Amino acid sequence: MIRMGRWFKQLKDLKEDRWENHCHQCGMCCHEKTIVGKDIIYNLDQWCEHYDPETKLCRIYAKRLTEHARCKSVNIYRAMFASYLPPTCGYVEWAQKNHLRFAPYRRIQYVRESSDEDPEINTPLTAQVD
Repeated sequence: MIRMGRWFKQLKDLKEDRWENHCHQCGMCCHEKTIVGKDIIYNLDQWCEHYDPETKLCRIYAKRLTEHARCKSVNIYRAMFASYLPPTCGYVEWAQKNHLRFAPYRRIQYVRESSDEDPEINTPLTAQVD
């Protein structure tokens, strides 16, 4: 029998401010993503209009959920089940550490749009996700 009490206590104990501290501010959730079968492709050259690529921060972070329809809060349930979040996401790391990550396996590819200056920039970068 699975002991669910420990998990529910961990979820209950997480207050919103403590939850936000898990974010590494990598900005990957702001990049355009495409799911194709068991693959997820992150386009590293396309991101939300409010994302600042230099600071990797959202320019409207406090108002993002009301002002930008495509922006979704990374809550506990997304950390547990959303397969579009990379394994390096702080929320995903928390879920894995607490044995609460149930998202289906997806192979992650990081791509950049072509560039005449650097022929290697369009080479897909691949990361395996378990």
